[in-house]
Amino acid sequence: MNGTIKCEVPNNAIYKFEGQFLQQGSDAIPLGSDNIILRGCSLRNTEYVYGIVVFSGHDTKIMMNSMAAKYKFSGLEKYTNYAIIVVLIT
Repeated sequence: MNGTIKCEVPNNAIYKFEGQFLQQGSDAIPLGSDNIILRGCSLRNTEYVYGIVVFSGHDTKIMMNSMAAKYKFSGLEKYTNYAIIVVLIT
């Protein structure tokens, strides 16, 4: 196998992938979400697999989709913080 993969830039859309496998002298083979395996997945009941890494490290879809949870403040916490600031200033 000899060719080039032309695909989208790294993004966090896990269920979407668009690209093409280009071989010299033949038609482009379209690549979609059915043709990728995400980080952490495993294959079973398969005799052989041809694979190539397209994105690695922090550019993987899983890494780009995982974000730290935002801390949420309740209305009472906001009011308490405001009241403490007012008491300390005056």
